[in-house]
Amino acid sequence: MDERALVFVEVMVAIAVIGVLAFVVALISGYVRRTQAAGAAGDAAPRPQWFEFLLGLALLVIVAALLIWQLASGRLLAWGEGLGDWQADDRALTFLIVMAVAGVLALVAFVVYAIAQSPRGRPATGAARPVPVAAGNEAAPAPAAVETPSGLRLLGVLLLVLAFLLLNWIYVPLVEQYALMVNLVYPASFAVALVMLFDKASRTWHIKGGAETVREWLLCDALVVLLVLGYLNLRGLGTGEGYTALFWDLLHISLFFATFWLLDRKTSRFRFLIAYGYLILLPLLLAIWQAVLGIEPPADPGFWSSIWPVFILAIIFFVLEAVFLLVGGGERQVAAAIKDVVFLVLYAILLVAAIPPAAA
Repeated sequence: MDERALVFVEVMVAIAVIGVLAFVVALISGYVRRTQAAGAAGDAAPRPQWFEFLLGLALLVIVAALLIWQLASGRLLAWGEGLGDWQADDRALTFLIVMAVAGVLALVAFVVYAIAQSPRGRPATGAARPVPVAAGNEAAPAPAAVETPSGLRLLGVLLLVLAFLLLNWIYVPLVEQYALMVNLVYPASFAVALVMLFDKASRTWHIKGGAETVREWLLCDALVVLLVLGYLNLRGLGTGEGYTALFWDLLHISLFFATFWLLDRKTSRFRFLIAYGYLILLPLLLAIWQAVLGIEPPADPGFWSSIWPVFILAIIFFVLEAVFLLVGGGERQVAAAIKDVVFLVLYAILLVAAIPPAAA
């Protein structure tokens, strides 16, 4: 059998196995929910059981094992052996990136749907009964809601980004675009990120717990470090002749500020999930950025020196964060903070392992 046909069959078999296992897990969970709903009294909503999460975790481990097996086999991706000139085929690389992006979007859509269907995400049925108050014992007024900035305020910054893109597309030559990114946009973005960090250190949120604040600091610091790594990748191009990745660099910076702002300024329980989604997109953006600039990968980088270990790690912890939300993230922020620490330690180890020998 042809090598590519064999790879295709292996991938289809892996997808089929994952699909069947996911269907079995959903079937068991649905049966348990219907049984609980039939025996529940009143408006009591069925709660997830421990074995449902155990089944989901087992499925996640199987998916990760199949993905690592395909990637580490060295035949599936552009750096693999045995596929001849496939690594020089732009169509194959484009197809790989498009399918990875589609998979990430499908994962995000599934997680959002699962959280929306969970009992904690549904409003309680029935009208709330008024609590009688005895004369002279009036209840204290309810505390005022904490106002967080609206996301519409980011539209002004988005218009500035679009204007900058339009200016460079119409007038600025490629070498000057590279100079603008290296000498202006990235340094200014890092300076603004430092200001946001100092501003975060000077504020106090009475509605946010200590564990939530720790989680925000961990992820925000990690995002700033990754922004610096993106700048170093750009500096590594040298003179910038033939620089055609202005759009992707601006997209990286825009997503960074949107994620940082969401983590720092909002109180939504989904903000940590979105941060992990951003960390999933970063390796894909790097692959697109390198493909646009025509940067050839090393002859034999090895699996652990590629972008895929951090990509898989981010997906695994994205799903774990979704599990925390389904179980009830508000009551388990300390455990979620420990999870974030474990993730950042593993992420740092993988980044160090991916450093080329010459750079190290």
